[in-house]
Amino acid sequence: MLEQLSGEFLHYPKLSLYAFHLCHDMALAEGERVEDADVLWQRFEELGESLDILALKTCRQWLNIPEQQATIAFRELLSEELDRCLSFHFPEVEGKSDTPRRNGELYAVQLHDTYVADLTFRYPGMVSVAELTHLNPEGMLLPDRISASIGQTLVLFAKPVIAEESPSLATLRDLADRCLQALFRDAQTPFSPSYRAQGKLLGSPIFEYDNESENPAQYCHILVWLDCHPDTATLEASGDYYHPLMDLLCYRSKIRFSYHQARTRYRDCRQLYHQLETLMKGLQTLPEDTAEKLTVLQDSLLKINPQAFTYASHIRDMEDQRTTIITNLKNYTTRLEELTNIAGKQELSFLQGLSYECRSKLLGQIDTELNYLKPGNTLFGHCIATMRGIVEVEQAKMNNKQQQTNQDLQNEIQAVGVGIAAGAIVASNSALIFQPWKREREIFEFSFSWPFVGFIIALVISVFCSVGAWYWAKEGIKQGRFPFGDARERPSKKLKR
Repeated sequence: MLEQLSGEFLHYPKLSLYAFHLCHDMALAEGERVEDADVLWQRFEELGESLDILALKTCRQWLNIPEQQATIAFRELLSEELDRCLSFHFPEVEGKSDTPRRNGELYAVQLHDTYVADLTFRYPGMVSVAELTHLNPEGMLLPDRISASIGQTLVLFAKPVIAEESPSLATLRDLADRCLQALFRDAQTPFSPSYRAQGKLLGSPIFEYDNESENPAQYCHILVWLDCHPDTATLEASGDYYHPLMDLLCYRSKIRFSYHQARTRYRDCRQLYHQLETLMKGLQTLPEDTAEKLTVLQDSLLKINPQAFTYASHIRDMEDQRTTIITNLKNYTTRLEELTNIAGKQELSFLQGLSYECRSKLLGQIDTELNYLKPGNTLFGHCIATMRGIVEVEQAKMNNKQQQTNQDLQNEIQAVGVGIAAGAIVASNSALIFQPWKREREIFEFSFSWPFVGFIIALVISVFCSVGAWYWAKEGIKQGRFPFGDARERPSKKLKR
């Protein structure tokens, strides 16, 4: 009978979703949570609504999360009334009495700046491999449905029914592949994880898979852990491995998340650098007209200043992400050592691969990209300084030209004033308007008078004097030797004895 069931059935399989969601950000005030901090719990409630699980669709009412909560090293979030763990049963499916009964539990903690949730669905007895699809109904535990901002890991733990006393790794690997196919068979979106590595945890083989996505919102890390050692079930029930493994997976997700953020900032910087190059080329084709040139430069400065600030902030973000990777790598290494040293036989070299990948690839890639981007930051500063210099020079030219125009206008006004004054002096003869101009000839003994002759003569002389005085004053002002100017402007003459 056992040989007939071999490789087709599993004892007590459980699928655990470890979801990691950012709740605090260094850019925010102390105690202030990020805007989408509650998205993870909302998704769990939507999942409970879809599966008609009352406890799950009201899970937020059991969470103890104050509005203002500082970053802490570790804190359990569920109410003490539930013994820190929310347990539930799946409702029976109408018309499908042969479907095995499922149950589950939710456990949630805050780990530093991250919410960590463990949502587990399990079968309490023996089921076929094909029934695993009901532990992930319609792919509801995949990243596109859970929306954990930092990432997630799915861990399947089960005891296979195998006739062989010591099954080969190839046989177990084949079984792990078939388990994955069953888990994602009914997923609404195609999902095909790839095999990565294998090792041992608590004496039993564990296989690692993922879907190779760099984006945490789409990435899914999967571990298939097959209980094939007599001591594994007892050691697993003791729970000594649980928190080190959960923390380890959290730090792993944060490393990948930080690397993704750094890569995103690098691409953003490349776009800004391209825009800078375009602006710099525009400096070579500035218009000749000073006013137009100033307008173009001022518009360019209004564009480039925010871009330069954004560029510098992106570089700062990349350096912050690099620091975050280093910090989480230290934490990851510490938890890996703890996990390695617990009771049972461990072969976790496949988990150590992340440490090598961080040092040789992730951090190296960020360092290389920073070396490419930092000269661009200096170039932004030089470009802004150059534009400002050109603006100052052109503005000075325009100011000098305006001052010259104003000075010419003042000179003209002074000259006209002098002309008017001179004309006014001569116009004082206006009294001659009505005095007849007489001329007597004694020979013929008669006289005659012209009433307007005197006025006309005075008017002509007045106009001539006004124009002459204006011209003389204008030329004198230009040459700086106007005799009626300020005495301080005229050179002093030495008195001769």
